[in-house]
Amino acid sequence: MKKILSYSLLSAAILTFTSAHAVTRDITVTASIDPTVDITLSDGTALPDTIAMSYLPSHGLNSVSRSVKLWSNSATADLTIALATSSPSLSAPTTTTTIPLTVTLNGIELNTASSKLEFAEYFPNGITNGSITIPLVISQTTKGVVSTAGDYSGTVSLVLAQATSQGS
Repeated sequence: MKKILSYSLLSAAILTFTSAHAVTRDITVTASIDPTVDITLSDGTALPDTIAMSYLPSHGLNSVSRSVKLWSNSATADLTIALATSSPSLSAPTTTTTIPLTVTLNGIELNTASSKLEFAEYFPNGITNGSITIPLVISQTTKGVVSTAGDYSGTVSLVLAQATSQGS
């Protein structure tokens, strides 16, 4: 009996010891949901939060291009796309230099005025697998040397919506 009591106390001590070294990790999961439209990379994954532009001293910033797809819940509605701000640019906290950027989607230069994307052109096979794959390109507006060193950053905000008129 004394042996059983000793084993019970030892087991309780081991359980107490192991639980004292447990760790909990909390993971915050987020989702931005619009049930009507979306824009993703061509494989269906989310657009990256950050894209690095490389710089060549005698050339300027290299353009970055990502193959994207548009998604819609309507089998007839055209889409519109625009920039949320009129002049995206890069700037650095240590300088007053700004580098204007140009954003194009499938060759269409984007600005704050909505550009119409015709349903029939972008969704020839329907909405199940998204639109055709198209290039999203971000580039230095005026190619050239940037004379001020710094860690430049900026935000390009795209606004994608269903058009109020139906496609043909």
